[in-house]
Amino acid sequence: MRKLIYQTAAMAMVTTILGTAAVLAGAGDIDKAATPAPSATRDADNNPYTADADAIAEGKSLWRDTGCYSCHGGVGEGGVGPNLTDDEWVYKPTDKTLFKTIAKGRKGTNMVGWSKDLDAEQIWKVIAYIRSLYQGDPDKIIW
Repeated sequence: MRKLIYQTAAMAMVTTILGTAAVLAGAGDIDKAATPAPSATRDADNNPYTADADAIAEGKSLWRDTGCYSCHGGVGEGGVGPNLTDDEWVYKPTDKTLFKTIAKGRKGTNMVGWSKDLDAEQIWKVIAYIRSLYQGDPDKIIW
C-alpha cells in the first residue's frame, strides 16, 4: 500500500512538472485568441466532425501529440485534469463550451488554451475524439 501511495505521488509530481514545462514553453498561450477557420465559424456551436471516424482517429492522434493525456489520462479517465468520459462535468459539456475551453483554457485551473497550437478544425477533431470516449448515461448527452 505504501509503495502504491509513493508511486501515485511520484506520478502526480511528474505530471505537474511536465504541465508546468509546457506552460513555460508557451504551449497553449491563453492570452492570445485564435482566429477560427472559416468553416468553423459557420456553426461554432456544433462540432462538424461528430461521429466522423476519420476525424476521431485524427483527434486521437492530436490528443497524443499535444499531450492531453498528461492531465486527462490516456483515454480521458482523468488525473490532474478531470475525467472526460463520464457525465459529471463542472461546466455544461456542450460542443461550444468544450471548444472554448480547449481554445482559450479555463481560468483558475491548470487547463491552458491551445489555440496557438491547434486550429479550429483540429480542436473540433479533438472534441470528436473526446466524445467517442463517453461512457456516461446516454440520456444525458447534450451535444
